[in-house]
Amino acid sequence: MDIGTGNRLRIGFITSTDPLNRRSWSGVHYSIFKALERNLGEVIALGPIHMRWPFALGDRLNSWLIGPLLRKRYHYGWSVAVARWYSWVFKRKLARQHFDLLVAPAAFTEIAYLSTKIPIVYIEDSTLTQLIDFYPGLTGLLDISKSELNHLEKRALSQASLVCYSSNWAATSARQDYDISAGKVTVIPFGANYPFPPTHDEALRHQLLPSGCRLFLLGGEWGRKGGDIAYGTMITLQELGIPATLTVVGCTPPDPENYINPGFRTIPYLNMGIAADQAQLHELFSTADFFLMPSRAECAAIAFCDANAFGLPVFTTNVGGISSFIQEGVNGFMLPLSATGHDFALRIQKILADPTSYQQLRYRSRQQYEHTLNWDVWSKKLQQVLYERNILLERVSS
Repeated sequence: MDIGTGNRLRIGFITSTDPLNRRSWSGVHYSIFKALERNLGEVIALGPIHMRWPFALGDRLNSWLIGPLLRKRYHYGWSVAVARWYSWVFKRKLARQHFDLLVAPAAFTEIAYLSTKIPIVYIEDSTLTQLIDFYPGLTGLLDISKSELNHLEKRALSQASLVCYSSNWAATSARQDYDISAGKVTVIPFGANYPFPPTHDEALRHQLLPSGCRLFLLGGEWGRKGGDIAYGTMITLQELGIPATLTVVGCTPPDPENYINPGFRTIPYLNMGIAADQAQLHELFSTADFFLMPSRAECAAIAFCDANAFGLPVFTTNVGGISSFIQEGVNGFMLPLSATGHDFALRIQKILADPTSYQQLRYRSRQQYEHTLNWDVWSKKLQQVLYERNILLERVSS
C-alpha cells in the first residue's frame, strides 16, 4: 500500500511527563508535540505517568541511607524497575487504540522494555555516555546505577526504528559507544521554543548603538553556561573603551559580591505565563547586540535558536552539540573551550567596528532560524526521513 507524504498520521506521544506542560524537557516536548500536530497528523499524549510516591521513597532512601553510607546516589527515576513499570502502563494504553507511529522524546526509560510492532522514533540531544560523571544530575552515582542507565539506553536504541539526534556530536556517540548502525540514526537540529517570535522585518529592525554593546545571556546554570567568562567579556570591552553591559536571565553567580560592575544585572527568573515577564524577555532579545553564552558543556542550547529568531548573533564555545546549531560566521561564532573573556571581547570588538558586516550577520542569523532552527522545519525533515527509509510504509503494509 502506498501512502503519500500528504497523508495524516496518528501519532502516539510517549513521555512519562505531560508534554503539554511547557516546562517538560525545557519546553522541547511541547514544541515537538505541536510541530508534529501541525505538519504530520493527530498526536495523542500517552503521558503523564504519575510516579510521585515511588520517587518520594527513592528520595528518602538516597537521603537517609545510600547517601550517608556510600556517599553516592541511586538514580531510581531511571532504573530497570521503573522502566518495566512504564512498559506495562504504555502497553495497556497502546492496546486500546491504533497508531501509525510512536514518538518518544528523551524517553529511553519509557521505551526500553516496551513491546510493540509500531515503529518508534526516539529523539534525544545526547547519549548517556556523554552525560554520566559529567552533567551535575548524573554525577556521584552508584556503579549499579550507571550500569542500569547504559543498559536502558542500549535497549531504547535497539527498540527504536529511527533515532533522531539534535547534533552530530550525539549521533557519533550512539554509533561508537552503543554500536548503533548509521542507517538507524539521523541528525536534525532542534528549533526555537520562544512562543512569540518576531516577524522577519521586526527582527532586522535592530540597530547598533552609536557606542556601547549590549550582551545577553539566558540560561539556568551560571557555571555551566560560562557566566564568569561572560562577565569577563563585558569587563574587557569596557577596558577597551566600549561601554558594555551584560544582562543574565535565569541564574545568578554563587558569589554575587564579586560581580558589582554597574553594567551587570541578573534577573533570576521570568515566568512566560505572566505578560509583563514575557514582554521583558522580548525586549531583552530585541535590544541585545549579541547573545553570549560561553558554555562549558552543552547538548542542544535551544536559546541559540531563540536568539536567531530575533536576528541576534551568538557567541559561544565549540563544545558538545553546539556546532550543529552555530555555523561559524553565519549565525554566530564558536571560540575554543579555553577562550577567556578577553578572547571573546576582542572578537566582539572586531565585529562592532564594522556596522555593515554586523547587519549582514543579523540577517544571516535570522535566515538560519527561518530555514533550519525552527520546529516546523524539524518536523518536515523528520517526515522526509521516515518515508525515505520506508519506516512508515512498512507499518502500513504490515
